[in-house]
Amino acid sequence: GRRGLPVGALRMSRETRAMRHAREWSSGDGGAAQRRCGRACAAGLRRALGTFGRDARGIAAVEFAMVTPVLLAMLLGAVEVTRAVAIDKRVTVVTSMVADLVARETQLTANDVTAIYVIAEQVMAPYDSGPLKLSVIPVMSSVTDASTTLVYPATTNRPSYHGGAQPEKCQPYLLAEGFLKENESVIVIEASYTYTPLFLDAILGNQTWNKRAFAKPRKSLCVAFDGATCTSSCFPS
Repeated sequence: GRRGLPVGALRMSRETRAMRHAREWSSGDGGAAQRRCGRACAAGLRRALGTFGRDARGIAAVEFAMVTPVLLAMLLGAVEVTRAVAIDKRVTVVTSMVADLVARETQLTANDVTAIYVIAEQVMAPYDSGPLKLSVIPVMSSVTDASTTLVYPATTNRPSYHGGAQPEKCQPYLLAEGFLKENESVIVIEASYTYTPLFLDAILGNQTWNKRAFAKPRKSLCVAFDGATCTSSCFPS
């Protein structure tokens, strides 16, 4: 019991407090009891919140959960950009290389052009050459008018690669003004590549890149595809 109070007095003090609380509730004066309970509850809530605020357990896990999506997106984005730039450069190299190889010859057959495409596949490796399309388009200007530029050979001996568009013989092909003089020719290689993202396909979607390369014939007026000479019947004599 309390110091200095007999046990009977302590019991009477407790009973007195209980009777007072009962009288407050029975007399309708429960507000005082409610206020005391409210203060006690508020104090308990403050102690609980203080304990929670000082508890540092799990902070690292929460921070990791917040940062991980950002880091993952940055990693996948870096991989996609690096891969896309590498493939784009490789397609540019292949387009220029095919134009140069065609322009080195004086005469080509379908088998020769196909062999050049095989070389292009090797240059594209290790990247997939399936989305790559190539077209060989030999163009010649008129003897009298440099602005009149036509595709001079038939498509028989200049097959396309993976369905690249091949303009027909005598079809006009627009070049920049002054690109050719009268009675000159140029080998045009058109390339397209459909790039499919490795990870972010749903977000970025497929991208189609188009390239063109030009090369003047090295050894003759033009590269022959329809026989030993490249005289074209497209221009009036």
